[in-house]
Amino acid sequence: MRSAVERVNSRIDDPFGFKKHYIRGFKKMQLRVGLALCVMLAMALGKIKENKAEQMRSLVKAA
Repeated sequence: MRSAVERVNSRIDDPFGFKKHYIRGFKKMQLRVGLALCVMLAMALGKIKENKAEQMRSLVKAA
């Protein structure tokens, strides 16, 4: 079984484009990862507010 952290790391790698990145510097990478996590949380919160809690882990069909 995968842990929750492994799932988050996988989502950061593929959909947010961190697998092939050209970012140099710890501060820049830290900022971009932080923004990606904020986007993931905002999408989950939006799904909950729309009463679609079962879809809160989905990264597709955001709009």
